[in-house]
Amino acid sequence: MHGHPEHSSVSDDDPRTKGSGEDDMKKPYKIAAKAIVFDGDRVLVLRKSPAERSARDTHGWDFPGGGLEPSEPLMEALYREVLEETGLQMKVIGPAYIYDDIQEEKHLIIIKFACHQPVGQIRLSSEHESYQWTRMSELSQSPYPEWMKEEIRRAYRIYME
Repeated sequence: MHGHPEHSSVSDDDPRTKGSGEDDMKKPYKIAAKAIVFDGDRVLVLRKSPAERSARDTHGWDFPGGGLEPSEPLMEALYREVLEETGLQMKVIGPAYIYDDIQEEKHLIIIKFACHQPVGQIRLSSEHESYQWTRMSELSQSPYPEWMKEEIRRAYRIYME
C-alpha cells in the first residue's frame, strides 16, 4: 500500500484508511507487571479503593503491580510497584500468565508473575483499601472472579514446582 499513487495523499482522518490497520500500528503498547504473591499456602489479594473501583467499573479485586515507567526494566517495575502498593519485598519465581487487553487508546500487555518469600509489614497505598491472605484450600469459596482463581491456581502450580 505504501507508495501506491492513489493512497499517497490519504490523510489520517480519511475514511479510506480507517480500520485498515494503519491506526493500529500507532496504538501504543503499555506493559504492566503484576505479582501473585504466595506465603506458604496463602495468596495475597488486594481490594481496590472505592475511587479506583468506580473509575474502572471493576469487581474490585486486584494483584499488586502496575505499569512500567519509560525505560524501566520489567522486574524493577514489578518490585517497585509491589513495594509501593503493599510495603512488601518478595522474590519472583517466574511468569505465570500473560494477558492482552486491546483497548481503544492502547494495547495493554499484563504479565503476572508467581512470587514468594514476602518480607515486611503490609502498608497499602491509596489505590487499595484492604488486603487478604487467602488459603488455597479456601480459594474456590472465595469471592474472586473465576478468571482470577484460575490465574492463582496456575501461579500456585509454578510456585509448588
